[in-house]
Formats: sequence, C-alpha cells, structure tokens
Amino acid sequence: MKVILKRKDPMMNTISYVVLAMLVRSPLTGYDLKRFLNLFWEAHHSQIYPTLKELRKQELIEIVDIPDGKRKIYDITPAGKDLVKEWVFTKSHAPSQKDEFLAKVFTISALDRDTSKFLIMERKQYYQEQLNEYSKVLNSLSNLNKEERRKNFGRELILERKIRLCKEELSWCDWSEAKIEEYFAE
Repeated sequence: MKVILKRKDPMMNTISYVVLAMLVRSPLTGYDLKRFLNLFWEAHHSQIYPTLKELRKQELIEIVDIPDGKRKIYDITPAGKDLVKEWVFTKSHAPSQKDEFLAKVFTISALDRDTSKFLIMERKQYYQEQLNEYSKVLNSLSNLNKEERRKNFGRELILERKIRLCKEELSWCDWSEAKIEEYFAE
C-alpha cells in the first residue's frame, strides 16, 4: 500500500489532532478527555476547552449531549474522522522530554550519599505508584465486553507500554542505588 502524506492543516495544531484522535474511540466530556490524554499527553484544561471550541467551530466535533446541564459530551464528526485518518499518516514529531528529576541526577556528584539515595528512592516510589495505577486500569479493561474491549484496544496498548516503562524505570532505580553505594564507598 502506497501512502501519500498530506500536509497538516495550518489551522490545526498537534493538540487539535490529539483531541480528535481521542474522540474517534467514543464520545467524551472534556473531563474524561483530559483523563485519557494523561496517558500520553500533557495538556491542561486551559488548552483542552479552547481546542474543543475551535474544533466545534470547524465542524470537526459536535456536542451530542449535556446530561447534567453542565458537562458537555463531545463526539467527532465524519469530517473529523477523515482528518484523523489523514493525520495518522503524517510523520510524528520526536517525543519531547522535560524531566526535572534528570536535571537533579545530573548534579549527583555534588550531593552527599543520603541525598543521592533519597532522590532515587523518591523516583522509585513515584514509578511504583504509577505501575500500580496503570496495572489496575489495565486489569479493569479485561472485564469489558467484546465491543468495549475493541474500543479500548489502543488504550490497552498504551497502558501496557506505560507498565513496561515503569518497570524499566524501577529497574534503573535499583541499578542506580547500587551505583551510588559503589560511588560513595570509594
């Protein structure tokens, strides 16, 4: 299959495409959208709601329900689905990385043994909590019916990736603790 890559629409930024992609699976409230986005994208409500407003203006999404009179449920339109299908074939940007912890690790040679160990222990605790949470959510997906499991297949893949990354990070923390002991024993 030959794929022709089209240029991204200049009116659309990456978060717009990501929001559309989230709605391909099922209609969502802005709150639910933020919750699911957190699996792989850092976005704040201040970005999500203006994006939803702009996507509605472009007729790429629509409001399908306001059950409690407060929270709107958004769904993707056929034009939005077509745009997502085109976007999937465009080249993705390299993943961004901002990790304050790694900047702190960079200074470890200037720290004492206990501070260095604390730094790693804190990171270890964070990733253990993340691992527990992702595992719990992934396990809950196995209880869904076949149709819901199909809708959540991408989410399942992402959760499994997150679990594997957490385990690798925890393994690195264990390795780092041993290296710190060696470093300060010299």
